[in-house]
Amino acid sequence: MTSRMKSHQTEGIILVGAHPWTRSAFDGLLPRTLLPVAHRPLISYGFSWLQEGGIQEVAVCANRETQALQAQLLRHVPRGMTLSYHEDAMPRGAAGAVRDAARASDAATFVVTDGTAIPTVDLRDLLTAHQASGAAVTVVVHSEPSCLGEPHSQAPSGMYVFDRHALDVVPDRGFYDIKENLIPALHRSGERVHAYAARSASPRVLNAASYLAVNEWMVEQVVAAGSQPEGYVKTGECLFHRDAVIAGDATFIGPVLVGAGARIMSGAVVVGPTSIGCEAVLGPCVLVSRSAIWRRSVVHEQAVADQCLVADDSVVDAGTHAVRTVMVAHARRELPKAREATLKVREKPSLEMLGKMIRYRLGAWSRSAAAE
Repeated sequence: MTSRMKSHQTEGIILVGAHPWTRSAFDGLLPRTLLPVAHRPLISYGFSWLQEGGIQEVAVCANRETQALQAQLLRHVPRGMTLSYHEDAMPRGAAGAVRDAARASDAATFVVTDGTAIPTVDLRDLLTAHQASGAAVTVVVHSEPSCLGEPHSQAPSGMYVFDRHALDVVPDRGFYDIKENLIPALHRSGERVHAYAARSASPRVLNAASYLAVNEWMVEQVVAAGSQPEGYVKTGECLFHRDAVIAGDATFIGPVLVGAGARIMSGAVVVGPTSIGCEAVLGPCVLVSRSAIWRRSVVHEQAVADQCLVADDSVVDAGTHAVRTVMVAHARRELPKAREATLKVREKPSLEMLGKMIRYRLGAWSRSAAAE
């Protein structure tokens, strides 16, 4: 960022959009921006990205989800960041929402990102490139492979940098999109549109499979990071909250996050990347692999959950083999009965021993389809 690009001259805007998108079990759970990814709401990664780039003023365009977002995000807003919410009575589209949020600010430049993505672009470098280009808008793009041997194409990554005057063409009312309406209008008026090539696409949640892939990726990042989240202790490739209760003969391999109040009972096997939410319970002799186990859910004795999303307060019945499934709460949650657990964690077993466990309990081992 150059000396002329001061942080108070630049504001962040996060677009939330509407919910639900489909009638699937996954889309019936939560607004996508609130989906827990490595024990944090998905949108909170956008907050961190903006703050790391020097931006402290952020507007959230939330449509009908404002109240839910405000209540859920209070403790996830970075210290020093000022958050405002903008709710449109009628759908305005991405460009319309950005324009409406910009009208409430005196910033000269706006960084816009999608609340369903985890931005990985160097924001300071992006702002410097935008200023140097002299463009009215910079579009972050990434390379996507094309079929039949054609050259790779450049696809938008859902991140933009707008100068204030670029939003003047957006009408006061009605639906107006960024890609379909605003960018073509700027081209027609002779404004410069700059493409900033990112090294890779930023992880984005589009459906249940992509959610699990993003969660796996972020669990790996969090466990590998040098600093540990508050309240967590690192043991091998795992991060355990201090308030979790874990049996001495439970087995963990690969990156695993275990939240506060979670209980993991005797003989349980957890294969990462996996996240276990607060107050979740894994019963005796269960196998959980490459899954997201949400708050207060229960996986009963000798059940298997592989590549699964087990939502808040959901139950996986004893002996069930669930693969690539979204589990939602339908019945009363019952805790399994077991011997008192200890606070010790068993050392990671050999790969040979783990392979025998998985082959015995699951029958086969395959890489998560969502991550391939």
